[in-house]
Amino acid sequence: MSLQITKDSGSVYDPVFLKILEDIPGGVTVKTDRFPDGITELKKGALLNADASSAGLYNVIKTVRLTATPTGGTTVLAIEPEDHLFKVGEFIYLYGTTASTITRVSATAIAVAHTLVATGGAVSGGVLYETATIATATPMHSADAILRNNIKVRDDEGNLLDNLFAGAVVRGTVDESELPYFVTTAQKTSLTDRIRFA
Repeated sequence: MSLQITKDSGSVYDPVFLKILEDIPGGVTVKTDRFPDGITELKKGALLNADASSAGLYNVIKTVRLTATPTGGTTVLAIEPEDHLFKVGEFIYLYGTTASTITRVSATAIAVAHTLVATGGAVSGGVLYETATIATATPMHSADAILRNNIKVRDDEGNLLDNLFAGAVVRGTVDESELPYFVTTAQKTSLTDRIRFA
């Protein structure tokens, strides 16, 4: 009786990436100093920004979508019950208002330091995004790449790990409905010459 060895080939479906045409050779280093408490893993599909001051370092881009329209006197914003990467002390901007400082975060709400009232754009389905200062409405980062795989950001004792090595995709096709964090139209625009959102 002889041993027969056969080889089969096939493809494995990746729910985020429908096609990867190009990634960054050698990968990138994701900065971890801006991760919130409690997060243990950064999910593949997160948008990344190339750090202007340090070659090879990449920042995570932070956004989340509202589920209810802010009303007068509201400093607590209801958000989609999904993972988000905001933390206390960061600045966020809501279209149609001004930027504010985050004072408290949870899975379904973000509290800010002063009232944000809808003025035409800040409605249910509106988007919160990170800004560099409280005096600007410009997003803090633009997208340059997409995280290729999940990466662990804390050890088993809950300690935040140092800057993390990861794969990053710069050309291909993604299933937008499978992205782990909300992506704005502007963020997609900065990638559409290289990434197709299906």
